[in-house]
Amino acid sequence: MLPRWIWVVYLTLFAASVPWYVPAGPLRIWFGLPHWVVLSIAAIAGVALFTTVVVRRYWPDDDEPGRARR
Repeated sequence: MLPRWIWVVYLTLFAASVPWYVPAGPLRIWFGLPHWVVLSIAAIAGVALFTTVVVRRYWPDDDEPGRARR
């Protein structure tokens, strides 16, 4: 079972990736894109990086010493 804080981080990153929080008003441009696009891409990159960390740290290793690989 994964620790609860991992699910909280995933929920936060996925919530940040959806542009529902963008206020109405003048469009801000970051790096030639609307700011919400940049924030969404950064959040999804965070999900990918965090997933890598979680898999490397918490994924069970089925290799046993002395067991031959196929």
